[in-house]
Amino acid sequence: MELLYDPANASLVVGLALLALDIAVIGLSPLMFFAIGALATSALLYLTGLRPSLLETAALAATLSLATALVGRKPLQRFQNAEVQEDTSSDLIGRELTTTHEVTKSGGVVYWSGVEWSARLAADSRADSLAPGARARVTAIENLELVLTPSAPER
Repeated sequence: MELLYDPANASLVVGLALLALDIAVIGLSPLMFFAIGALATSALLYLTGLRPSLLETAALAATLSLATALVGRKPLQRFQNAEVQEDTSSDLIGRELTTTHEVTKSGGVVYWSGVEWSARLAADSRADSLAPGARARVTAIENLELVLTPSAPER
């Protein structure tokens, strides 16, 4: 266990453990930035021969993790969203419902079929808001949020 008293070895073990946890259990999450920061700290300590205290090693790892996150956040988001396609197979699409709360283009809530759903008006909707009790049609579901358009009034 004396091996782990060396900051470079400890950083390596922590980095590999976090990376394994991220890939095996979570699947490419922001935890990866901490793993990369710890691995970069280990590499830096091995290359330079420096052996800082535990607190200095943790600060270095945190700094490198932050730098990695600042640089890698956008590419990770693009990678994670590259093959995401909206599911248009939901049986909710096309269904008419009655709003139970105010719904605007920026958000709202509707209670339907025993479940409280996040909802918003479609961006191209003529109305800016729907009052409780208004009829609306579900035109899409985006990130578990119902996208609604006002129903045409019956004549």
